[in-house]
Amino acid sequence: DPDNVAFCVLAADQEDEGDIALQIHFTLIQAFCCENDIDIVRVNDVAKLAAIVGPSEDSGEPRDLHCILITV
Repeated sequence: DPDNVAFCVLAADQEDEGDIALQIHFTLIQAFCCENDIDIVRVNDVAKLAAIVGPSEDSGEPRDLHCILITV
């Protein structure tokens, strides 16, 4: 529900710049956010973001942190 989203975090490293699928994914997310007046924060270091967020509670494995929606 876009009404409950405070902002969106998009994270990508330099090696992600060549990933066409990820860039298309980001474009679609940005369009959704713009259409629903959701602010976007871009982060250029996925590893630092992963250290802040921490591992998944279920498996302890690192999560895919390319897109995070922060809800109210």
